[in-house]
Amino acid sequence: MPQQAEIHQIESVEHFTEFVYEQGWTDGLPVFPPTRKAVEGLLAYARRDPDEVLGTIFPGDGVATVRNVAANCAMAGCLPEHVPVVLTAVECLVDPAMPITTTQSTGSASILTVVTGPVVRELDFHTREWIFGPNGGRANGAIGRAIRLILWNIGRAHPGKLIKGTMGHPASWSYCIGEEQEITPWAPMHVDLGIAASDSAVTVMKAGEHTQLAVPVNTVGLNECITLLARGIGRLGITTSGGKRAFLYVINPALAQTFDRAGFTREKLKSAIAERAFKYSYDWQNDKNQGNAEPFPDPDTRVRSEREIFVSPITPAEIHIVVGGGEAPQMGHCIAISSRSSAGEPMLTKKISFPE
Repeated sequence: MPQQAEIHQIESVEHFTEFVYEQGWTDGLPVFPPTRKAVEGLLAYARRDPDEVLGTIFPGDGVATVRNVAANCAMAGCLPEHVPVVLTAVECLVDPAMPITTTQSTGSASILTVVTGPVVRELDFHTREWIFGPNGGRANGAIGRAIRLILWNIGRAHPGKLIKGTMGHPASWSYCIGEEQEITPWAPMHVDLGIAASDSAVTVMKAGEHTQLAVPVNTVGLNECITLLARGIGRLGITTSGGKRAFLYVINPALAQTFDRAGFTREKLKSAIAERAFKYSYDWQNDKNQGNAEPFPDPDTRVRSEREIFVSPITPAEIHIVVGGGEAPQMGHCIAISSRSSAGEPMLTKKISFPE
C-alpha cells in the first residue's frame, strides 16, 4: 500500500534547504521546495489518478505513485510537461523485465535515460554540443535529476545502507539526454524497437562504462571508423554478470550524416559494427557464458593474467545507436556506453503517454 503524503510546515522558505538535508531528502545537491501548489500543478497537467501505483522502486521497495513521483519532479525543478516523461521512465524502472539490482550493487552502475521522438524538440532538450552536460538544458537536467531523486527518496538508494556501490558513478546526479531531431539522417532510435516515428519514447539503460571515442572520419576514412567504433566494445572488462548485454553508441550528427551518404541505414551500421566487434572478458562469474564466448590468449605477453580470458562476438541486436552532440564535421565523435546487467534486460524502451 502506498504511504499517505506527508505534510510538513517550516517557518519560511529560507529554512527549506537545511530542512531537506536534515530529512535526508536529497543526495547532496540542493532541491526545490515540493510545495502543495507545485505538486498539485504537476498532477493537474498529468491527468492521472495521484494514488495510482506504478510499482516498487529497488532497493527499498518503496511504492511509486503518480503523487510521490510528482513530488520528486517538483524537487528536481521539472516543468509540468516533463512529468509524462518521468512517469514513463519510472514504468521502466519498476518493470520486472529489467531488474535494476546492478545499479545498487558494488559495481555502481547508473541509470541512463534517453528520450527520443518529437517530444525532444517540444521540451527543448539540449541535443548538440556537450549533450551529456553541463549544457544549460532544463529538460536534460531536471528529468535526469527527478529520476535520481525518485531512486533516492522512493527506492531509498542511500550509500552505505541499502546500496553498496564501491565507487559510485558521477553521471548519476543527472544522466539524461534527448536524441537530436533536426539534423539526424535517420528515424528516432525507438523505431528500431517497434514504436512509430511520430510517437515519443523513453529508453532506460543500466549503464556501466561511459567512454569517449574519437572517430576521425576525414583522416582515416569511413571503413576504419567502423573498426574504431567496434573496438569501443572490445576493451577487456566486465559488462555483465549474468544478464543480457547492450552497447549504446551516441554518435555526433556529422558522422551520422557521413554514414548515411555512404548508404548506411542505422540497421546496416549496427550490423557492420557487430561484424567487427568482440567483447573480451575475464573468467569471472558468468561472463564466459555470454555470447558464445571462447578462450582467447592474453594479448599482454609481459604479465599474463592468472585467469583465463574469453572473447565473444556481438550481435546487431545488442547494439543501439543514438544521434546527438556537436556537428564537428572535421572530427567524428562517439560516446560508447555499455550495460552493467546482473539479471534480465539491460535496457527497456516504452512509448510516452501524454495527457489528452
